[in-house]
Amino acid sequence: MKMKSLLGIVLSLSILQSCQNDETNIIQNEVNNKGITFSSIIDDAQNSRAYDTSWEANDVIGVFMLANNSDKNVLATNIPYATSKGDGYFVSKNSPIYYPEDNSAVDFIAYYPYSETISDYKNYPIDLSNQTKQNAIDLMTAVNLTNRQLASPQGNLQFKHLLAKLVLNLKSTSGSSLKGIKASISGLQVKGTANLSDGTITPSGEATTFSLFINEEATQAEAILLPQDLSGKLKIKLEQNGQSKEIETEISGNIEQGSKYIYNVNVNYQGGEITTDPEAKYTKWFETPVITESQLNQSNIKYVTHYTGITYDEAPLNGIEIRNYSMLYDTNLKIAYWVSYPLCGWYLEGNIGRTEDWGYDPKIATNLQANLKKALSGYSRGHQIPSGDRQRKDCDMNNQTFYYTNMTPQLQNGLNGAIWAQLEGAVRGWSSGIDTLYVVTGAMPTTATDKQIQYAKDNNGKNIAIPKYYFKALARKVGGNYQTIAFKLDHKAYSDTQYMKYAISVSELENMTGFTFFPSLPSEVKKTLNTSQWN
Repeated sequence: MKMKSLLGIVLSLSILQSCQNDETNIIQNEVNNKGITFSSIIDDAQNSRAYDTSWEANDVIGVFMLANNSDKNVLATNIPYATSKGDGYFVSKNSPIYYPEDNSAVDFIAYYPYSETISDYKNYPIDLSNQTKQNAIDLMTAVNLTNRQLASPQGNLQFKHLLAKLVLNLKSTSGSSLKGIKASISGLQVKGTANLSDGTITPSGEATTFSLFINEEATQAEAILLPQDLSGKLKIKLEQNGQSKEIETEISGNIEQGSKYIYNVNVNYQGGEITTDPEAKYTKWFETPVITESQLNQSNIKYVTHYTGITYDEAPLNGIEIRNYSMLYDTNLKIAYWVSYPLCGWYLEGNIGRTEDWGYDPKIATNLQANLKKALSGYSRGHQIPSGDRQRKDCDMNNQTFYYTNMTPQLQNGLNGAIWAQLEGAVRGWSSGIDTLYVVTGAMPTTATDKQIQYAKDNNGKNIAIPKYYFKALARKVGGNYQTIAFKLDHKAYSDTQYMKYAISVSELENMTGFTFFPSLPSEVKKTLNTSQWN
């Protein structure tokens, strides 16, 4: 099972708001003759996706039809409906459900995954002890279709997840494969019952130990979790070649229904010992690359976020300050490894132009930054987040792009003023027509084969590292699905501006840089490179 949001699908049951009564009668007669069919959408909020968001061909749901009265008499029990094409359009596998002949109102309860043994919608058994087929245990319900009659507009079944999801992103830092690694959790209940009508989950089993599902590449461990109270922080045990290591997560108090928990851990297996470098605690957004504890423990590594000074005025973020960008800055090298930020029309409104407000970053001590008030010898002051990506007039977000921490020594001719500028313009174009484009721009002072760092001199004669290459990682959501692409350009003068020749997958860029980009996205999405989506 994979579920996806299918907005605007018209089902034979749906009655469109037509001005022509004859057309409506034809649709209603069709439902009378062939029985009820359903279409579906999934609650696509980030915190309510436990497994994924796409149906697969031949997925089956179970449907109950109840009388819309105080007794809630069951009029149809656990009728299987299948989506043959995986498009979320469900048709009965056997005998379809019909509306009552007396035209009385009814309610529908639908659930996934289907089980032919279910006869009581208030007592659905849950058993999560076997995690090998997660789509077979990812319980969801749709109870939004109430007080329906043949003449009523039907609408879509709106499915919500009743369980929780844990994703552990694993990354080897020793160069060796993690294949064969195992992950397990102890002390959790994995059995219980669900009331499909109101979503109530009742744990009913003893606490036990169970294994997480590990993908084929051993880059991700996953588990569907039963909502329940916790006595302490949730811990995960890693095992490889007879060695083990316990990881303590920040999940405490309880496991919340419908939540998705994502943790990122660097794993080093050398000399018969497992060591881990878990994700640090820091303010993060969708576009923020993973920062590990060991990175933030280095005195020269600074994680900084700049805000716009404007707050959201709509729920659920009402009153929260809107971010401008974040960066991971090295005070020894005097450059940022990456700058991450969202890009949409809101940030581009106003066309303020270049404020040229060059200055020190107020969030980092002045003596730890390069002085770039004037241009460098042989190099331009290359923005990482471009001035052109922050054009709004009613705040200081463009000024913040001129902080010295956002600059690197960059060749102007053939790069900063040519192919790199063309790529920046394309990025702005790719942000139109969608909700948000998520961008990570970075500069790396070394490569896998060249570890020698070269320096330029700032206005005070201090060293500032010269990047060996620049990169961008991009992600956007189109039609309910995420698209990703990355670019890697060596620090040299190019004779052309064909940036698409330098497109790579986000996964490839992760392997080059050692950073984990868009950690909430599945690895399959980051491995995919389809340049036609970006042309």
